[in-house]
Amino acid sequence: MSALSHHPTEKRSAPFAGWRPRLRAGFARFAITTLAGLILAGIVHIVTILAIPALSLRDAAHAYRELGIEGHAEPIPSPGNARGLPALREADPNVVTAICSYDLSAGPMRVVARTGTLPLGLTLHRQGGGVLYAITDRAAIRGTLEFLVMTETQRDERIAADEEGETSRELRIVSDTEQGLIVARVLMRLPSDRADAEGLATGVACGLAN
Repeated sequence: MSALSHHPTEKRSAPFAGWRPRLRAGFARFAITTLAGLILAGIVHIVTILAIPALSLRDAAHAYRELGIEGHAEPIPSPGNARGLPALREADPNVVTAICSYDLSAGPMRVVARTGTLPLGLTLHRQGGGVLYAITDRAAIRGTLEFLVMTETQRDERIAADEEGETSRELRIVSDTEQGLIVARVLMRLPSDRADAEGLATGVACGLAN
């Protein structure tokens, strides 16, 4: 009878006999998985850093820096154009877009746009991506939108040159990069508006400020 009395205890303890090795094995698998994840994250981080110079050359400011260098905005080229410039991705067929690129190393740029019967908007894009400023024809004064684009140093120099006691009324936009784009967009209400829209968009003047 004494031998039979030990059997229930042995059966109850049997399932727990190997819990320590299983626990150690579980911790080992967790540590290996965590280490592999950290190594993978490190590789991705390094690859991303190394790719930044190449990616930075593919932004819009680099792609379209040949547009608008003659003192007026130029329309975005159509696919397969002779200049090899990229077309807009997911372009709105009801919007005409033209671009002035700028390089402030030679001095501030003055942008002047005449408004018309179609909605017009101007946006300032920094090199590397991001919108610095946006304005629409609702802010036009006597049918004209006008502002200056400059670096912070150029802004300070212009303020220092202002007449003492007089407040300049010109709109001055500070760009944190010397290169960028002025993008003009004109909304067509009807397909027959295209000629007028193209005239407004390409009529935006952009050249060195006085």
